[in-house]
Amino acid sequence: MPETEVYKFQYTRRQGRQRTYDVVLNIHQLDSGVCSYAAWVHFAGAFKGNGLVFPLIAKTTEEAAVEARGRVENDIEELAGIAE
Repeated sequence: MPETEVYKFQYTRRQGRQRTYDVVLNIHQLDSGVCSYAAWVHFAGAFKGNGLVFPLIAKTTEEAAVEARGRVENDIEELAGIAE
């Protein structure tokens, strides 16, 4: 059965308006071992985007969470798929 884990964290952008965003990160691992993720980024209760979602190379959900979090933080910094 596929394994799914949900992580919540905040990230403060270092440039621009330097807002603190609330992020919900859903990590999904198939029976084959392949991991994927989806992210939802909010500021002050308003949805700001999902970022850019690409396949993960991680093999465990813990590794996938670290990899995906780094990608989402970078997306927020670069405003890639995120509205400021």
